[in-house]
Amino acid sequence: MAQLMLPAQANPAGFVHGGELMKLMDNAAGVTAGRHSNSYVVTAQVNDIRFLQPVRVGALVLVYAKITFVGRTSMEIQIEVETEDLSNGQRTKALTSYYTMVAVDDEGQPKQVPPLIVYTEEEEKLFNEGMQRYNARKTAQAKA
Repeated sequence: MAQLMLPAQANPAGFVHGGELMKLMDNAAGVTAGRHSNSYVVTAQVNDIRFLQPVRVGALVLVYAKITFVGRTSMEIQIEVETEDLSNGQRTKALTSYYTMVAVDDEGQPKQVPPLIVYTEEEEKLFNEGMQRYNARKTAQAKA
């Protein structure tokens, strides 16, 4: 997904509000999870969001979303945001995060999702790391 950042999305110093960027990230995570699950999805958690570089008005923001792990009803989506300077094509990584999305039925109840099929060693590595994060979240929830 790509979007040009406009003055209405920024503070007086010309930096885009973090919430504007998170909205784009949430949208990308939702579309990715919805396509995988063939259903509507809701955001369950936003984890480990890292603002690496400020985003300025006039930058082209590129949002990349990838499923890294699938549970019974939930999907972990890795989000990376880059900015592109339209005057020279230079790209810079600006944000990263993991979104947990849950597939829901027509009544808004969680529903089972298809498994994630991994093809490459890199995808398998991401899946295993996602499973570790999933298990850590479940352990933390049980203690809460």
